[in-house]
Amino acid sequence: MKKIRLIGFSVLLASAIVPILAVAQNDEGNAATASATADRASNPSESRAANRALAKSVRLALAKAKGIPMTHLFVYAKDGVVTLSGAVPDKSQVDRAGAIAKGVTGVSSVENRLSVYSIDQQ
Repeated sequence: MKKIRLIGFSVLLASAIVPILAVAQNDEGNAATASATADRASNPSESRAANRALAKSVRLALAKAKGIPMTHLFVYAKDGVVTLSGAVPDKSQVDRAGAIAKGVTGVSSVENRLSVYSIDQQ
């Protein structure tokens, strides 16, 4: 019984200390982390996974935005460059979708290829 309490106390103590150590991390640690992330992204399968994750983040941001229909909107990402393609019913939605995509973390630039369709073209 004492061993179980000791293990439980150790886990509790570790969970209290780890966040403090994470906050105390300096800029050199952040640079090392960024370098390690860049090295992992050089692996093709990890790069594809990162691209898919970025495209998913942009799609989620666009889906959460009111007034932008996702039915005919497609998102492609490669190395931080996001391409929006498809069609929306209003010109203002083209500009708004581009602005929302630019605001997503990890997006370096947006290539907005969205077009406007009329009701007859549906």
